[in-house]
Amino acid sequence: MAGWGAASIPLRVALIVLCLALVVFVIGFATKGWAHNKFGTDIIAEAMRIPVYVEHEIGLWAYDVCYTERGGGLNKYLRYARYYQCGDRDIGLFIDGLRCGDWYHAVQGIECLGLILMVAALILLFLYFFVQSMKQRKYLLITIGLTFGAVVFIIIGVGIYGSKIKDIYYKLGWSFGVTIAGAVLAAVAGIAEVIVLLK
Repeated sequence: MAGWGAASIPLRVALIVLCLALVVFVIGFATKGWAHNKFGTDIIAEAMRIPVYVEHEIGLWAYDVCYTERGGGLNKYLRYARYYQCGDRDIGLFIDGLRCGDWYHAVQGIECLGLILMVAALILLFLYFFVQSMKQRKYLLITIGLTFGAVVFIIIGVGIYGSKIKDIYYKLGWSFGVTIAGAVLAAVAGIAEVIVLLK
């Protein structure tokens, strides 16, 4: 009989950790915190030079640009408050502006493959876990392959991103780390699946 009560502890661990890995990975995959940059500049408006900080928060699919107050105190802030704003932008503007399209699109594609493989592994693991006719060695082998395939693609993607983003003077952000955490959790789930296979 299939189900939670009949499952071994390593199989339960694999299912729980793979679910957690997918949630953590999707948070990193979808958010705008892969890299960031902040610099001071002046914007020209109404024949005046307004000192601002420009902050970029970049994700795989979109980025934020914020203009914030740079020196001058409260009076200057109130005077120029309408120029201090944040806005979402399409990642295509960032890619085109810095001419980093080739590697950026590669990372997007590789991370998408990692996501697809992880979702497929989770679906197959659910079926292996709850459907009696799916409790065969070949389905567990496929699940293990999908899980470790997802880990490999995710790590390749973050490796490319981490090595290239520093070339354009950006620092790695929290979403980058969350994505790596998702890959590590998926690897732990894969190890638990291997333990189930060896029993």
